[in-house]
Amino acid sequence: MAEELSGVTVVIIIAGGVLTFILLFIFAKRQIMRFALRSRRGPHAPVGHGAKKSLKKEIHKCIDLTSKIVYEPQLINNNDSRYILPPGSQLPLFYYRLKACDDVKLLESEITKQDGSFHRHPTDNLRVYLLNTLATPLNGVGQRLVHQFCDLYEHARHDPTDFGDEEYQVFTKILLKLMDA
Repeated sequence: MAEELSGVTVVIIIAGGVLTFILLFIFAKRQIMRFALRSRRGPHAPVGHGAKKSLKKEIHKCIDLTSKIVYEPQLINNNDSRYILPPGSQLPLFYYRLKACDDVKLLESEITKQDGSFHRHPTDNLRVYLLNTLATPLNGVGQRLVHQFCDLYEHARHDPTDFGDEEYQVFTKILLKLMDA
């Protein structure tokens, strides 16, 4: 069979094999680079490239601190015209969730105003904070109120089931009792 193939066909077959090998190599290298860039965290160029070592350290320190920044904003603006509805229409269910989360901040401000105690950091547990700060005014009897209040707050903030007007009314009653204490 080797005798039947001419020199031109042998060169064409070898060239086709080399071309196929080169194309597969380029494709594989491209895929590997694509997955490597996708899996790598951060920008494609190093942060602070070409800067002094002390400046790079400062930049990386600031970048690491951003994950520790936590803020609980006010969710409902009092001047928001979206919640001024015509008579007979109902507020959306998420309104009560937002209002409950804002009311917790109202309770916290009332506690710090009366007690002069420390502010609760957003990452601190609300239940522990309320039990510690309201232990003296409630004389141990109101711990059940604090637990009910925190359960309703967690329901409003995290639970996917409905948190409507009835739940908000119960939440408000307990809030007023805690504020009186």
